[in-house]
Amino acid sequence: MKEANMVQGDKVTLEKVAELSIYEWQDRAAVATALLKNGYTIGPGKRKKTPTGKQLDYYLEVYKKEETEE
Repeated sequence: MKEANMVQGDKVTLEKVAELSIYEWQDRAAVATALLKNGYTIGPGKRKKTPTGKQLDYYLEVYKKEETEE
């Protein structure tokens, strides 16, 4: 889980709920838009698909916010 500070001083915990592997950038953009509209936080990523690094795996990390008061 990641923690982020909000402007008001409340802490928000981000819980990773999914990692979606999507190659085409247009498809990643469409999925990210739908998830953002439904209250999720999105993080793009890429990693080597093979040890040589000639192929890349593009993915979206999907987080759900959990607000906590202190």
